[in-house]
Amino acid sequence: MRPAPARHHRARPRSLRGQLLLALLTLTATALICLDAVVYGALSRDLTHRTDVTLRAVRQRVAQQLAHSAPGGTLGNDVRLFGASEFYLQLRRPDGTVRELAPGLRDPDDAAPRLPDPLSRAHGGEPVTVGPASPAGPDYRLLTQRIPGRGTLIAAVPLDQVRGTLRQVLWVEAVATGGVLALLTGAGLWVLRRGLTPLESMARDADRIASGDRAGHVEPADEDTEVGRLGLALNTMLAAERGTQDRLRRFVADASHELRTPLTAVLGYADLHHQGAVVRPEQRDRVMRGITTEAVRMQRLVDDLLLLARLDGVPGRDHDVVDLASVAREAASAARVVAPERLLTVRAESGARVRGDSEHLRRVVDNLLANVREHTPPGTAARVTVRTTAPPPSAPGRPTAELEVDDEGPGIPETSLPHVFDRFYRGAPGHRGDGSGLGLAIVAAVADAHGGGVTVAAAPGGGTRVTLRIPSVA
Repeated sequence: MRPAPARHHRARPRSLRGQLLLALLTLTATALICLDAVVYGALSRDLTHRTDVTLRAVRQRVAQQLAHSAPGGTLGNDVRLFGASEFYLQLRRPDGTVRELAPGLRDPDDAAPRLPDPLSRAHGGEPVTVGPASPAGPDYRLLTQRIPGRGTLIAAVPLDQVRGTLRQVLWVEAVATGGVLALLTGAGLWVLRRGLTPLESMARDADRIASGDRAGHVEPADEDTEVGRLGLALNTMLAAERGTQDRLRRFVADASHELRTPLTAVLGYADLHHQGAVVRPEQRDRVMRGITTEAVRMQRLVDDLLLLARLDGVPGRDHDVVDLASVAREAASAARVVAPERLLTVRAESGARVRGDSEHLRRVVDNLLANVREHTPPGTAARVTVRTTAPPPSAPGRPTAELEVDDEGPGIPETSLPHVFDRFYRGAPGHRGDGSGLGLAIVAAVADAHGGGVTVAAAPGGGTRVTLRIPSVA
């Protein structure tokens, strides 16, 4: 049995609070370290420059006294006044002997500087840094100068004061940087905890909702903050999702109910046949007509459901330019054949062209005319009007193609108007027609798929007016 591979845990904190705090501390520490380095470097250069200025002045003064004094003479008191810096002054004669020029200026126990090899490397105007001749001594800044007839002057000053000042500055910077990071850690934790608490609460609410709590919602924070707007957006999405699920459940329940009636009828006819109750030819014909009628009803219902499913969830086909007036005339011609006793007039303006699906638009007109036949008394007149309307001057845009279907029937009750586009809705409780309650729902879905809309209102003089509006093609 093969051993399970070891899991490598990441050291980086996984919580958003920890990641933000780590990023903040990293950026702040980097900035502070860079600032400390700049301050330390600037101070080091400044202290070294001041030491070099003093060293040059001492070397120049000693060189002048050596040039104007006797070979065995002593230095003047003005040079000794520099003794506070413990200068190292030495003259190396051409014969190799060494003369200490001011032995009292420094502590005799201090180690002498380690002279460069060759000594000429320290000649010129720029001092050099050298180490001590023994490990216990300090570093030195050193200058040399050739004095004609006397030899080489060596002037050096220890850097222990400079190094001590820099060490103190470095310690102060370390303490200050650590203190700032500690304060920033505490303040950052407080701010992040205060700012992310609503987000953590929303995460817990989201976990509870994901585990099956359909009635749950997230508690939004202040609406003026990003977290508050996120909470409002999540609540809006949850409400929309619950609404969609509720509509889907109602849709499935209604579809099951609508399919149950014709399916029960078909099974009833089949049961009569199996029981031997259908023996005469006229009985068999009646049973077969009933089965065919119910099968056609189920087929029409299934076709409507499939069309609604395609319009709801599947991207539409590539739309072509459709003449809405031609579609209206063809649908009206078919309606006259179905119900020749009804007066149906068509007033269609030329140029009412839209970009859409001609089959779906034809289905819209057929459904509207079928509703007129279904819900109005025989002989009720109807009108189909197609026109193009220009946009109002206050809201310029594309013109709109409108298709209106008016009838002179009894109209739709006010209480039913808000629900006429609901799926499987029937205004009359006792309705027993062939309709499935999906006609106007399909009309609304097709209008929405074409970027338009549909309205239902009372027609002037009585009856019902259904108006379909779709953006026109210029």
